Amino acid sequence: MEAVASFTCSRCVQAKTARSVAVRGNALLCNGCYGRLQASPTRYEQQQEASGSPSEDMDREAPALRADDLARVVVEELDSGLPHSVVDTGLTVEWKFSVRAEHLLHGTCPVPDEMAGRAAPQEPVDLTFLRGRHRIRVLDEQKGVRLRVEGDHALLTGLVWQPFVLPGTRVSVRWDTWRTLRFAYTPLDEPVVFGGTVVRYAYDPRIMTRELAAFDARVDRVEELVLTALRELGYLDEKGRALLPQEALIRNTVERAEPERPARKKIDGAIERLLSRRVLTWEQGSVDAAVALHYPARRGETPVPLLCYAPTLRDAEREDLRQDAAAGHVMSAHRVAGHLMRIGHLGKDASPEAQAAYREDHVRAGLAGPHELPRGYTYVREHERGM
Repeated sequence: MEAVASFTCSRCVQAKTARSVAVRGNALLCNGCYGRLQASPTRYEQQQEASGSPSEDMDREAPALRADDLARVVVEELDSGLPHSVVDTGLTVEWKFSVRAEHLLHGTCPVPDEMAGRAAPQEPVDLTFLRGRHRIRVLDEQKGVRLRVEGDHALLTGLVWQPFVLPGTRVSVRWDTWRTLRFAYTPLDEPVVFGGTVVRYAYDPRIMTRELAAFDARVDRVEELVLTALRELGYLDEKGRALLPQEALIRNTVERAEPERPARKKIDGAIERLLSRRVLTWEQGSVDAAVALHYPARRGETPVPLLCYAPTLRDAEREDLRQDAAAGHVMSAHRVAGHLMRIGHLGKDASPEAQAAYREDHVRAGLAGPHELPRGYTYVREHERGM
């Protein structure tokens, strides 16, 4: 379309804002759902035949599912941190995105087509990082960042993200054409502790569940494998809760536990222990004809019991803040708390230094469970930073 529009995707039932919309009959599909359906046309046709129109689907009796179907449910992945809410006035381009682990590891930032089409790839760009809302403060300034085009997407490269920026941090960007880029973090009214990590700026809880480890669940090795599989592969709702049918969770836990796969009995025992401690709970979801998982359950779909991990969320206390003073609150030297960051999905492994640092800090803190760095994560050690 000529302009950005807001619509609700007929498949994932999420509010979307985009210039590209796929249309099939009376159904509107977002770019992600359209791509997934194009990759599986046979399943899509089966789904259309089974469900009919949305109104008919609400009254249709849901089919039964086998255990094998539940073990292979389809969970839609999060977006890759691409720009959204893009506004191009001709003089400025504004957009928003949520930081992903990939951006932090590679020092990159996604750029919308509206900027990529006008910015010169070889010309350095100056950045200003701001703490937004009522009292605007400059947190940092950087020079020499450059634009790079990779396939269908453009990126700014050479960024040095501030240590307090976590995966899931929401960023608002403004580009004054041919001039400075401004990155703004929006502080929360009050800091919170999400899954054991202090968070001071607006964030996407789904990305934090995916890409930060949970410090609020002290577990043994098999329990850790179960939680990791659930948080990395489960369906994520707007609160960051991760959900999967038990059969799918068991299958994924086994497949991801190379080289030492735990027995089914041990995984069942780990799930029971997590349920007894309320680390996991039962919720009700549903799957459609293509075995795509939805939560909450939808009328006309097959109801499915789901194991649910909900990260603890509480107001930050004085001790939490003392250990995690952040830029914008303390402009001089401040401490950045140690945290785990997911990198396995990027095809990377933690360095020997990160593994040794995690092992040492885990032992020093007297935490229960294995002292080895979880597979697929790297460790950012607690450190000091001066602004």
